[in-house]
Amino acid sequence: MRCLAMAVSGLLAVSVGGAQSLKDAGIAVAAADAALHPAAAEIVVRMLEMNRQRLAALEHYESERTYRVDYKGTGGEHRAEMRVHAEYTGPDRKRLTVVGESGPKFLCDKVLRRLVESEREAGEQSNRTETTLGSENYAAELVGEETVAQADGAGVRAWVLRVTPKVDNQFTYRGRVWVSEDDYAVVRVEGEPAKSPSWWINRARFDSRYVRRGEVWLPASNVSSSHVRIGGEATLTIDYGTYAVVAARALKAGGESAEIRTAAAGR
Repeated sequence: MRCLAMAVSGLLAVSVGGAQSLKDAGIAVAAADAALHPAAAEIVVRMLEMNRQRLAALEHYESERTYRVDYKGTGGEHRAEMRVHAEYTGPDRKRLTVVGESGPKFLCDKVLRRLVESEREAGEQSNRTETTLGSENYAAELVGEETVAQADGAGVRAWVLRVTPKVDNQFTYRGRVWVSEDDYAVVRVEGEPAKSPSWWINRARFDSRYVRRGEVWLPASNVSSSHVRIGGEATLTIDYGTYAVVAARALKAGGESAEIRTAAAGR
């Protein structure tokens, strides 16, 4: 009996020890999984902080953009195009200058010029605050991970967030946001405006993509498909060009920075 009791005690000790080991292993696995798959709120907080650092580091850029609208519907097919010189100087000065246009005057004036003007408005400090992807403006949910293709053929591994606006205006949206797992940058946004961007549009979707230049990310393209109230479909396209000049300070740990300049696109 004594031997049996000792054996049972030994089995209990092993069982308890094994259970504790399994518990410790479970905690370790959970911690590792949390490190690899942070919560949506943590991703957003880190993204906002890195965006703040990148914006502070960005000093200047220039690009030649093309804004284009293609309409198919009442009255046939129409296309208008506008060429715009964009120049940014930190911390918040953006100048958009129309250098040429072609196509129906109605589309140029009522669509493309308004699009350029809305971008100017979105760049103002008050509107940047309203559209910031923070908890005060959006509810975010982590729904997966994907690899986002870049124009140079490379792929960027990203977390996918589903976002829902808490404030409805012409600058907020609902949809999905891809955040780089490497540097917490927004690499793609796909969705629909929370509020119609124009009187002549009653339904719209957009797909915005971004490109890395050094340690900063800049807009690469935007394609919006819209259903027009008077009938028909319109596609708005913005090609942000190749960024012939980019000047920024290198990001370093601790908030320190060293100035670097890139004078050729893609370098």
